This record gives sequence, C-alpha cells and structure tokens, in this order.
Amino acid sequence: MMIANPHRTERRALLTLLAGASLALAACSLPVNRQPLQQTYRLSAADIHSTALAKPVVLQLLPVRAAAGFQSAAMMYSRSADTLEPYRDSRWLAPPAQLVGDAIAQTLSRQPWVSAVQQQTALASAPWALHCSLYRLEHDLRGGQGTVRLGLTCELANQRTRSIAAHWHFDGSQPLTVNDAAHFAQGAQTLLNQALGEIVQQTRAAVAAAGASPPST
Repeated sequence: MMIANPHRTERRALLTLLAGASLALAACSLPVNRQPLQQTYRLSAADIHSTALAKPVVLQLLPVRAAAGFQSAAMMYSRSADTLEPYRDSRWLAPPAQLVGDAIAQTLSRQPWVSAVQQQTALASAPWALHCSLYRLEHDLRGGQGTVRLGLTCELANQRTRSIAAHWHFDGSQPLTVNDAAHFAQGAQTLLNQALGEIVQQTRAAVAAAGASPPST
C-alpha cells in the first residue's frame, strides 16, 4: 500500500492555487472593448434684436418640413455629391427640423413687434403664417476642406389677404478648421443664426409694409 507524501500533496495544492491566480490576473489585464459615449448636440435660438412696430402681431409658425435624410436625429456628413452618411457616435438632441422650428419660434417670440407665436395649437386666428422647409444641413467633407452647409426656404402668408407676403431662400456655408461633430454643431449654429436674422428681417418688413398700406375696400 502506497502512502501519499503530505509534502507533495501540499505542493500540488499550492501550484493549483498559483495557476488559478495567474489566470485571474491575466483575465483582468485583457483589453475591454467599451462602447464609445454618445455625444448629443442641439441648436438654439439667436439673440437678435429688432425695433418695435405700432401694433404687435400674432404669428402662426407651421411645422418645419424636413427633406429626406433630415427626418431623424442623425448628424449627417457627405463625402461625395450623391451620398449622405450619419455620424456613428454623435446625434442631434432632436430631428434638425424640430430644433430649427423651436429656434425660429423662440427668436420671433423675443421680438417687440410679436405678441405671440403659435406653434401646435392656434389659440386665436393669426393674421400671419410662416412656413419653412429644411432641405440641407450637413458636414461636407469633399475636397479636403470641411464645410457646414445649411439650406432653408421660408414663406410668409398674409392670412387676411390670403396671399404670400414674402418668400425667401437661405443657402449658407461655413468652413471648419476641425472636422468633427462638435465643430459641425458650432458651424451649424453660426449658419442658423444668420438664417434666423433673415427670418426676423423679412417677417418684420412684410408686417410693417402691410401696416403702412391703406386698408382694401
């Protein structure tokens, strides 16, 4: 009958324990593929000041229409004339058309010649209705120079005369020094501020012209 050597048994147990510890340490040192953090950006109203008119008006702002490719919260970039791709780890806070619409409403509501801006629910019959369409908001990466491009068309209707009082088109571009989502968002805000300036100017001019015209008989 063989009698086990107690020292050999203890040695085997110690080796097993050390091997297990080594495997655990090796597992801890393996690289972990973490999902990159999702970055979210927004577009805001512009700090624009205009002079008052004799009588403030109520404006109805219809929902901003979005062209194909801008109906989601994706931040789009282009590497060729016929392609649009979304950023993988960066998004707008909401679909761009919604952000642009909110920025238009907030900017107009701050003007002294605007008494109210109606968006979703019409509380009273508004004499003026503004409708804009967003057909472009992208980070253009063609030609080695990053550029933000924003395209917006707007129509202002005089509800009382049932006519289009003003129609204009904004097509702006902003070069970028760094091609990433953060600079794309900054460039988009710069262009949106310019577009909002045109919206305030064009709308106020049409309202002022209607007020200066003699009433129709």
